[in-house]
Amino acid sequence: MNKPSSQTVSPIRISLMCESPIVYKTLGPRLSADRSLQVVGWHDCLIELVPEVLALQPHVVILGISRITHFNMLICKVLRQTEPGVRIVILPSYLDTPEDTQNALDCGADVVIEKSIDTPALVEHIHTLVG
Repeated sequence: MNKPSSQTVSPIRISLMCESPIVYKTLGPRLSADRSLQVVGWHDCLIELVPEVLALQPHVVILGISRITHFNMLICKVLRQTEPGVRIVILPSYLDTPEDTQNALDCGADVVIEKSIDTPALVEHIHTLVG
């Protein structure tokens, strides 16, 4: 008798790059509560850590930042240039100008979502990106 084959779906691998440890200490567990997501790394938001972040082979990199700045947009550009297939979510606390979102998208971000988003909506955005 043949058993039906069960397909195991691999979780979506997420690396967090955050300016504040508080962000990855709170965001990591919120995302990990969803069994379809796996947070594989927590890093400071520093350009020299990009190779270490990408070595974890994430599907998604989330930049948890306070504001969109030239510096963190350089990190976004390096992520995009080094690993074009990785999805990049910019998660700022604030958007200072209407142009911030467009600037982030121009630097290679896939989506810009303010940090105040609730967890189910953020998870939905992640699934849509990787889908």
